[in-house]
Amino acid sequence: NEVIAALINATRDADSYVRGKACEALGNLGGKAATNEVITALTDATRDANSYVLSEACEALGKLGEKAATSEVIAGLVNELSGRIDYGHDMSLGECLVRAMCSFDGMKQLNSGIVKELCRYIRKSTKIDLTAIPSEHMIKVFFDSGNASWLGLIVYVALSQGIAVTVKGSCIWIYDGRGPFECNGDRPELLASLIEAFRNQKSEIESG
Repeated sequence: NEVIAALINATRDADSYVRGKACEALGNLGGKAATNEVITALTDATRDANSYVLSEACEALGKLGEKAATSEVIAGLVNELSGRIDYGHDMSLGECLVRAMCSFDGMKQLNSGIVKELCRYIRKSTKIDLTAIPSEHMIKVFFDSGNASWLGLIVYVALSQGIAVTVKGSCIWIYDGRGPFECNGDRPELLASLIEAFRNQKSEIESG
């Protein structure tokens, strides 16, 4: 599509206003514009030094929906935010990251290094709002991926959201604002490591 190709080129224009408007236009096209080329261009724009361009790029990625919430996009946002953590939080990037974190497929494909960096960033950030992420979401990602790097993030997010967790047999019950619901784990070793992570967090809190 010539229009989309022109907009992608415009995201690299020398004029920041043109770059921002190009990102906005790509976002307004919605899911039909969620090609690899568009997603790459918008992800690159989230690293723009101009805050207007960055904000429009983040907004556009959100409008592209689930297709834009790839592991590559999440990893790019994590790396960008981690580089900024020492001198302030960028709300646009943070909101974009949280939206992307709601993608099951995008999250489960993250490698251990990015998961650990994501956990480090979220623990240090005082402004990121995680309430949009479903309570059971990361537990399901952990069970599906079998990646132990998720444990620290699962426990921290549960704590920050005020979620209670109990274990009954091979099932985990999660209690949040929507009421109790069940999360099944068919791999005993993963369930055991999750239980241990919650116990360790409990001990850490009690010891002050």
